[in-house]
Amino acid sequence: MTSRWRRTRTRPGRSTLAGDEHGSAVVELALILPIVIALVLGTITGGIAYFRKITVLDSVREGARYGASLKVSDPAVWIADVQARVAQVSGGYITASQVCAALVKPTGSETSCGVPDPAGASTDPIVGAPASVVKVSVAIPTSVQFFFFSQTVTLGSNVAARYERDII
Repeated sequence: MTSRWRRTRTRPGRSTLAGDEHGSAVVELALILPIVIALVLGTITGGIAYFRKITVLDSVREGARYGASLKVSDPAVWIADVQARVAQVSGGYITASQVCAALVKPTGSETSCGVPDPAGASTDPIVGAPASVVKVSVAIPTSVQFFFFSQTVTLGSNVAARYERDII
C-alpha cells in the first residue's frame, strides 16, 4: 500500500510532508474575509452619511436663500414655505417638521433655531438700522455601521442669511 504523503526535503536538516498545504487558502480566506467585509461596509455607510451631510447642508442653504427673497405676508405661512422648500430640495432626507426657520432682527445675542447672529448684522450700513436675518437649521439622525458596530450620529446644519426684501 502506498502512502498518500511522501517525505520531501526542503532544506538540509528539515523535512516536510508534501501536500500539507491543502485547505490553507480556505483558512486564509476565512480569516481575511470578515475584515474586508467590515472595511467595505464601513466605507459604504460612511459615504452614505457624508452624502446625507452634504444634502442637509445644501438644503439648508437653499432654504435660507429662498427665505431671504420670499415676501412675508404672514409669518406662519413664510415659515411653512421655507420648511417645505428645505424638505423639497433634500429629496426626501428631511421632513418639514425637522426644519427650524425664523426671521428675526439681530440683537447680537439672538439665537433662534440655534443659529447665532452673524457679526455685524445688528446694524445695516445702508439704512442704519438692524437688518433682518433669516435663520434656518436642521438636525437629523443617521446611522453609520461598521461590521457589528453601529453608531447613530446627528447631521446638522445652521445657516443665517440677510433678508433681502424689507427690514421688518
